[in-house]
Amino acid sequence: MVRRNSLLSALNKALARSRVVLLVGPRQSGKTTLARELFDEDSINYFDLEDPANLARLDEPMTALRPLSGLVVIDEIQRRPDLFPILRVLADRKGTPARYLILGSASGNLMRQTSESLAGRMERIVTSGFTLAELGSESEQQDFGDAHKNITYIFAYNVL
Repeated sequence: MVRRNSLLSALNKALARSRVVLLVGPRQSGKTTLARELFDEDSINYFDLEDPANLARLDEPMTALRPLSGLVVIDEIQRRPDLFPILRVLADRKGTPARYLILGSASGNLMRQTSESLAGRMERIVTSGFTLAELGSESEQQDFGDAHKNITYIFAYNVL
């Protein structure tokens, strides 16, 4: 597993400040893996919207989400954009007992929806592919000097 300490630190700080944190990035860029470092995926507070059972749990989203406290993770939020207004209502409750980490693939439509529905209530963290610093060995990093800190690599896999 690739350690993403700076991204994990940014997520923790954002969750301490904001009721809703959106982590967006391309598919297979480590969003779910990062969330699992903060959270047990077997928890009742974890919703993977690619899992039919989790989707069914959100048939009545307010009923499912309102009683939860602590960190609530909703993965693949782009599959249920209708949740954004509900998250706004939940985030506005006085003494909100929950924080929401929502994960999604970056798309213009998703970014617009979150900006409109959760304006002033949400922090957005954008991730891309893995950096050389996250992937390379110490010697490889020295070969590039400090340039590796600003280089991002996105890996694509072709399946034949």
